Amino acid sequence: MSGTDKIGSRPGSPAARTASRRVVPPAGVRVVRGSAFVDPRDPDNGLGNPFAVVVSADVAALSTAQRQALARRTGAPETIFVDAVRRRNGLLCPSGYELDLTVLTPTGKALGACAHGFIGTVHALTQTGAITAGLDLLITTSSGGSARASLSSGGTVMLQFDSSEPLIAYGREQALEEIFHVPLPSLADGLPVLSVGSPKLTVEVTPGAFVRLQRQLDGLDYDRLMALQRELDVNGIHLFCRNDITGMPEHAIQTNAYLGRNLAVDRATGVSSAAQVSADPRIHAGRQLQVTQYTQTGRSAVLTLAKGEGRSVWVGGAANLLDHPTAHPGSS
Repeated sequence: MSGTDKIGSRPGSPAARTASRRVVPPAGVRVVRGSAFVDPRDPDNGLGNPFAVVVSADVAALSTAQRQALARRTGAPETIFVDAVRRRNGLLCPSGYELDLTVLTPTGKALGACAHGFIGTVHALTQTGAITAGLDLLITTSSGGSARASLSSGGTVMLQFDSSEPLIAYGREQALEEIFHVPLPSLADGLPVLSVGSPKLTVEVTPGAFVRLQRQLDGLDYDRLMALQRELDVNGIHLFCRNDITGMPEHAIQTNAYLGRNLAVDRATGVSSAAQVSADPRIHAGRQLQVTQYTQTGRSAVLTLAKGEGRSVWVGGAANLLDHPTAHPGSS
């Protein structure tokens, strides 16, 4: 398939007869594919996290079953459905747009926020002409998440989130060691569940433990990970370590069983690092930093973050579309 795919089969064709035994979306639904959190100077260097954005006039009419089937089919960690694009000139979004989105994982889990998916959506809609670069956007999701966004002329999307009050989870030391097969620091004070729209259990480890953790990711216990996420009602586990000299967060690993067995180690998770930076008492308002994310094969993304006042936090990145879409039903 190309970067922009039409999903659907001709009535009466062999493919259509096979598809009749499963849920399929209407013909003409378009899927724009790409990767976000790429290096804009070298977008083909393998960094970034894949996304799929579903755009057409029929998206809002898709049933839950059709959306879940399409999210499984795209093969992306998250599939974003553009339910509505509205041009507004009001207090919430002056001289900009409002986007209504639905974010689904391959297992059908709806997410409140997805930074790389939001970034990919802004790029896809800009390419189609549905929105104009340089204007502000207010993004809301069907699961209650929200973010403000802007696309610079240089191609970087900056997302502004507001973090929630942290929660604390206790007594999960044994479960975590069974999942990751790596001894973790003392967790007697509990672990924070942090969120800017998608709650993550957040674990700080030493640099040495982080290296061992990366080596053990192929042996990740997926079933125990899923059980712990369901028990705590979180959308993943965020593990990070600090720079020995600066004390700032430097490296991160994110796991999420809702992405499926093959994608459980996420390539780039802006909302996890954003929530951690927002809650970090060592980071003062106005501080900008970069966090490198890893999978078992090495570096997978570089995230740019900035802490704002109060609970505000920014995360940004560029996107690379595999193909350039040429049409969109337009905005209202």
